[in-house]
Order: sequence, then C-alpha cells, then structure tokens
Amino acid sequence: MTILITGAASGIGRALAEKMLSEGHIVYALDIVACEAKERLIPLRADITKEEDLRLVHEKLCADAVTLDSLICVAGIHRMASLVESEPDTLSRVIDVNLIGTMLTCRILHSLIAPKGRVFIVTSEVASFDPLPFNGLYNVSKTALDAYAQALRQELGLIGQKVITIRPGAVETPLQNSSLSGTEQLAATTKLYKKQSKHFLYFVKHFMGKPMRAEKMAEKIARIHRKRHPKLIYKIHQNAGLVLLSLLPRRLQCAVIRALLNRS
Repeated sequence: MTILITGAASGIGRALAEKMLSEGHIVYALDIVACEAKERLIPLRADITKEEDLRLVHEKLCADAVTLDSLICVAGIHRMASLVESEPDTLSRVIDVNLIGTMLTCRILHSLIAPKGRVFIVTSEVASFDPLPFNGLYNVSKTALDAYAQALRQELGLIGQKVITIRPGAVETPLQNSSLSGTEQLAATTKLYKKQSKHFLYFVKHFMGKPMRAEKMAEKIARIHRKRHPKLIYKIHQNAGLVLLSLLPRRLQCAVIRALLNRS
C-alpha cells in the first residue's frame, strides 16, 4: 500500500512511519522538517498550515503518478495556555496546526486518494472530555478536529471512502514533554493564576498517568489500519482520572477543579 503520514519526523508520526515500512508499505513522510530518506520512505517537507507548501507536494505526487491508499493525519502541537493571557499568535498557531492544517491537507491532497482509500485523523483523548484549565486551547483545537473528522466522514462516505478517528491518550513524544514544560512555563509567567498553576503542575506530574511508548501506539494504529472493516472511532490508552472526571455533571466538575487548584 501507499501511505502518506503527516507529522512523520517525530513522535507518533515517526514511529508509525517506521512501523508501516516494516510491514512493506511505501510511505510518504511529510513534516515541516524533512525526514531521512530510506528505501520505500520518501520525505516531503511542508508546513501544513501553508497552502502553497501543500500544493507543491500535490504537484510532486501528481508528477510521480502517486495514488494514496491511506492518508494518515498525525501532525499537531501542544501549548499550555491561560486563555485570557496568551498572545494572539499562540492562540492562532495551535488552531492553525491542529485543525486548519489537517483540513488543508485533506482538501489539497484528496484527489490523490484511491476511490476506496481511507483517511485516518489522529485527534486526542481530550476531544471527548470537557476541558481542564490551562489545557483549554489544545482541547478546543482537538475537539474541533474531532468534529471535522465526523463531518468529513459523512461527506467521503457518500463516495465510498472511509474516515477513521484515532483518539490517543498520553504518549512519550516531544508533544507530551511540552505539556509538562509548558505547565512549568505557565506557572512562571502567569499573573492571574500563580497559585492555581503551581497546583495544576503538581497534578500534571503525579496524576496524568504513565505515557505509552510511541512505538506501542504506532503498533496499535497499524493494527487498526490493517482491519478490513475498522470502527469509526478508536480510543487508545485513556486516562482513568479524566474518564471519571468527565462522568460528573459540569457544575460538579468545576467545583472539584476549584477545590483542588484554589487550596492553600
């Protein structure tokens, strides 16, 4: 099979590219930083938020008569942010990469996908949960991406193409590491939430669970990819604490968060 993976230079995308290679597929590895070329791995350098970059990729693949059996959208970034203190550039960058970038990728590269081809969109476990403080920007972007995946599923289903949503929990990746470092930076810079952000940092360090290795996550996604009739949505390595919190009424969720983060 011929597969294009976005975000293929690091994290889940890189591990997934290696896994697909091991299964004998041809992999087009797209990222803002070019990957190392290998046999059956073709690097593509592009910023998915830039239409002109993606159109150049499209032209190259068309020139090489490439037909994609699968488009796997993994690329994403994470920012811990106070929604009322963050710079507008931070707000727009997260939305641009996590949502608009995937939308542009699917729009511009869709004509390369085989008539019975499939699109896999990697969102996040947070897409199905109510947001936590300081993780709201990431949550909003991934929840919107999850909704986009469902909308795309409805449309492409009309022409025989499938869209599968993957909601991974915490994974050992640069993105996961940025969650902790971002919380530390927020605690150091916020003016409104000095006490609360420090308490939140404690919970991030101690109660967010053990991240899954990127290679193991890639194996699980590859197993889904092999299925002839996959489910519409897969939840992988969900955090039990977030699941339990999400079961509470929203008013009670807010009360619990206030009690935990406003304590002396």
